[in-house]
Amino acid sequence: MTTKTKGLLTVLFAYTIAIGLGVLSILYNLHLGDMLQIFIADIIATFMIYCFSVTYKNSSFYDPYWSVIPPFILLFWIWKQDFIFSETVSLLIFAMLFWSIRLTTNWIKTWEGLHHEDWRYVDMRKNLGSSFELLGNFGGIHFFPTLIVFFCCMPMGVTLQLQEFMPDTSMQAYAGFFICILGILYEIISDVQLHRFRRKNPHQKGIIETGLWNYSRHPNYYGEILFWWGIFLFGNSYLSQTEGLGLSYLILAPIAMTLMFWYASIPWIEIKILRTRPAYKDYQKRVHILFPEITILKRLIGK
Repeated sequence: MTTKTKGLLTVLFAYTIAIGLGVLSILYNLHLGDMLQIFIADIIATFMIYCFSVTYKNSSFYDPYWSVIPPFILLFWIWKQDFIFSETVSLLIFAMLFWSIRLTTNWIKTWEGLHHEDWRYVDMRKNLGSSFELLGNFGGIHFFPTLIVFFCCMPMGVTLQLQEFMPDTSMQAYAGFFICILGILYEIISDVQLHRFRRKNPHQKGIIETGLWNYSRHPNYYGEILFWWGIFLFGNSYLSQTEGLGLSYLILAPIAMTLMFWYASIPWIEIKILRTRPAYKDYQKRVHILFPEITILKRLIGK
């Protein structure tokens, strides 16, 4: 058995424990509201993964949480509806499973093992010192992303809860499904292009400027953002018709996700790139940080 396989089994064990405790929490808290039940379970599961991160001194234990947990949150809502769901929910299930399996598989392929910790966590550990464990590890790496993803999963609960009032799939829900699939495909293509570039440049020299990377500096993150905007449209399609709202409060979820990537995750990555590749500054001037539409528009105006 390889070291990586042993590591994967350890991670699988950790997530089995975390999800199991989450399920027990739900069964214990059946007297609470549905949203509060699944939220408490999510926090308990996150804390369990945090415990494994501390035990193994490797915060990368949390990395697959992003793609592993949302399908279980969706399963919770399906269970609450006695496994009865409409065409809209069927589309939602397909999109969520497609996204989760794709992203988790990509993580497994690129993960190096328990001996390796994401460079961002290593930097955070060095910079925060004694404050790392509470502020950085639990707060920044585990708890905050869990809150963002949970918030972005709320439209799924709305979709399941209100499906009986709208048995037919709306155009907005179809649009949500299309945007979800488009986002996933965007991630797949950009990741393939990035992996191909890295194989040709094993020492990480140069800058990838071909394919989707010619229009967005982070097309993989752009695809991820698209996916969550699609999930939002599923829930909003119900609220907009049952409550007469064009845009519901749920729009805050994908906005929060977009801002997190734009102002937190991406700047952190680009600071590191600029340390070793000064030519990246020119790339920053020519290609938008996220949105390919802006890059294309600038080029059209420039012509």
